[in-house]
Amino acid sequence: MSQRASDGRFVAFWAIAVLLVAWLVLVGSAWLVQAGNRVGVEVIQSGLDHPWDLAFTDDGRLVVTERVGRIRVFASGEPGATLLGTTEVPDVRAELESGLMGVAVIGDTVFVCASRDPGGDGGAPWTVDLLRGRLNDDGTVGPLETLPIGPTIGGPRHQGCAVQADADGLLWLSIGDGNDGTPAQDLSVLNGKVLHVTPEGMPAGQDGPIVSIGHRNPQGLALRSDGLLLEVEHGTDRDDEINVIEPGGNYGYPCYTGASTPGPIPTGCGPPSDYLPPAWASGFPTLATSGAVFLSGGAWGSWEGDLVVSTLKEEDLRRFSVSANGAVTFEQTLLNEQFGRLRGLAIGPDGALYVTTANGGDDRIVRVTMP
Repeated sequence: MSQRASDGRFVAFWAIAVLLVAWLVLVGSAWLVQAGNRVGVEVIQSGLDHPWDLAFTDDGRLVVTERVGRIRVFASGEPGATLLGTTEVPDVRAELESGLMGVAVIGDTVFVCASRDPGGDGGAPWTVDLLRGRLNDDGTVGPLETLPIGPTIGGPRHQGCAVQADADGLLWLSIGDGNDGTPAQDLSVLNGKVLHVTPEGMPAGQDGPIVSIGHRNPQGLALRSDGLLLEVEHGTDRDDEINVIEPGGNYGYPCYTGASTPGPIPTGCGPPSDYLPPAWASGFPTLATSGAVFLSGGAWGSWEGDLVVSTLKEEDLRRFSVSANGAVTFEQTLLNEQFGRLRGLAIGPDGALYVTTANGGDDRIVRVTMP
């Protein structure tokens, strides 16, 4: 055999080998993508501006808050459902991590949480307010009234602010530390706390509205059918957290992040054993965890009862299994970098998971189902 023929066969062999490897990589990648995204995905609305949170009414209407200070009401969660009405919330200060945030619905009453600047000049005092208004037949909400939950410190960062209705018709509310840290341990203000209040804004318990303290920027609350409440908060440069909320619990910020990592303000702090550790912490780096919801309904199969958390920085959903006593275990990443930053989460009347994007400009609402 000539040297030229031998060389030709050698080149042909390696060309076939390279093509085979490329094909295997392509097939393997496709399989991994499908396995890592065992869900159906459908965009139901677009053209929104930083939609922060969403909730459904008993009759299936979809209520959405936009950070700029708008409440949008759609006829349903179906693709392209009619926009019934838009309500402008007065005095909302939308800047960085502030604006119109969490929403909950009880009957025909809508509750929203907002960073507000009544003076309109950005100066003190900003506030974090819980407002309520009637959902009218035309899709507008109002008149809006500010509920007397207690003193708060507003500002452009670390506002929270999740709102969750429970089976008893009461409200759970999370408020951030206002980018200061010290208010999270200060019982004279509501910043850095998880609250439980009535629809009139009064304490739901005899000891006042504060249920837990020591939180940094809690943007997610998830309530399980058995009453277990999980809170999701942003960490500093490490330790986003998922916490099981216990009455009277102190979760350590700004003394500690995670289970025992020293926080930014160690003055006057006790040992880590004085504080409740998180059920889960991201370690380093953070994911920018935001919304949270439990999957409910038979359509979710083995995922029934799992926790889903949205992330901003990582642009995905994270699925966690949660035991009866609140032990949290990471299971899977979903929608990885498919829609950009993800924030608000809600389970619709159809049992599907509804997700808002947080990219600015042409933001969307996405419906996620099991295939």
